[in-house]
Amino acid sequence: MHAARALAIVCWLGALSCLVITGAGIWADRSAPGATVVAILSTDGLPRVWAASIAGALALVTCAALVELARMLRRVTPDALFSSAITRHFRRFAALLMAAAVLRVLLPAVATLWLASQSGAGSAQLTFSGDDLLSLLPVAVFFFVARLFDEAARLEDDQRSIV
Repeated sequence: MHAARALAIVCWLGALSCLVITGAGIWADRSAPGATVVAILSTDGLPRVWAASIAGALALVTCAALVELARMLRRVTPDALFSSAITRHFRRFAALLMAAAVLRVLLPAVATLWLASQSGAGSAQLTFSGDDLLSLLPVAVFFFVARLFDEAARLEDDQRSIV
């Protein structure tokens, strides 16, 4: 139970650091003298404003996912390891993480296509990294785990009703 509380704090810190680091990458002055740590926004060929918007959206969704995980961990008790509240928060965590993974793949492509159409270009080059597509697999596993949590909650309720 103490471990769950500690992990919840780590999730909150992770959510906060996700926002801070992304914000630093978006708004930091890379030319500042004496900077020891610099966050750099990778634009992958997109205009900086578009890349910053995409990075901000991804950071917000990822932050929301970590907050849901923290909320789930706060509800863990020895008596209710698989309560409906816990599984609901875990399902939201998995859904938000899936949204972040899908947005990570789709938003740059949509921005590239839109910019190409606005510039009158007859074609656009889209590049997808295997890492981006591979990131969808662990998220799919989280949905499977959420389903297992639901089944465990049902079995826990059945066990309590028998006793």
